[in-house]
Amino acid sequence: MKLYYYQDEVGNFGDDLNPWLWPQLIPGFIDEESSELLVGIGTLLNHRLPSDKTLHIVGSGVGYGQLPAVTDKWKVHAVRGPYSAKALNLDPSTIVTDSALLLRNVMEPVHKENGDIGFMPHYASCRTADWENIAQACSFRFISPEWPVDKVFAEMAQCRLILTEAMHGAIVADALRLPWKAVILGEHVNQVKWQDWLSTVDMQYQPALLPHYFYSKYKSPTLMLKDELKRRLQSVGLGEHWYKPKARNSNPAVRSEVCEKLSAIAKNTEGLLSCDVIQNGLITRLNQSVEALMNKG
Repeated sequence: MKLYYYQDEVGNFGDDLNPWLWPQLIPGFIDEESSELLVGIGTLLNHRLPSDKTLHIVGSGVGYGQLPAVTDKWKVHAVRGPYSAKALNLDPSTIVTDSALLLRNVMEPVHKENGDIGFMPHYASCRTADWENIAQACSFRFISPEWPVDKVFAEMAQCRLILTEAMHGAIVADALRLPWKAVILGEHVNQVKWQDWLSTVDMQYQPALLPHYFYSKYKSPTLMLKDELKRRLQSVGLGEHWYKPKARNSNPAVRSEVCEKLSAIAKNTEGLLSCDVIQNGLITRLNQSVEALMNKG
């Protein structure tokens, strides 16, 4: 059975959890035999799914692209949340949660009670502003979703709180019992998929909004306009093979304003965590889904 997941050319933490996690969960089960596909972590349930393969759905969800046709080749062991199940007209019994929670089978919760404040933007934000410099100015620990999975885990383990725009930053933090707070830095955040997951842990999506769109005063207006057009087209899936425009640079005044707002958020929140009882129940149900997968049920 072959893994089916989105492979970003630079890297994206949520998607890259797939080749990191599944071989550990079901050793020897994943190979390159492509007649059957494991559709796991990610917003993968759309028109791009192959129609000629047997698809084993474990914790994936809808949110991007057109809705796919559900056929008898679909083996739905679990979907990410109620929105996904309703959109695909699936039985409510298929609603479990995002399968990234399965990392609890291979990792123990770990973070520092007196550690740093971690800051993880969405991968699209990393390509549209200099958030690493901004985080440094705020004295936050910058965590890029474009880094290798092991590095992200190592950095999160040094934190007491995660401010995250990336949904899987929140899902993983929640799984590892690391308090988190959602933030929005740009217009690319898919709020529907966030709430799809959060509904399964009895929580609501209530992000803090931050200023965005940072431009360099050293760029000509024409180049800035071209880069901005490319960003917008690439954000909707066009121009995949174009060069990626450089991240917008922020000036000291902008960094100061954003740091002030980010620091206020960090100061005024203890962070969120789902209920232990709910999480434990979801892990049990996901493990049952994995067992069904291995039995090809």
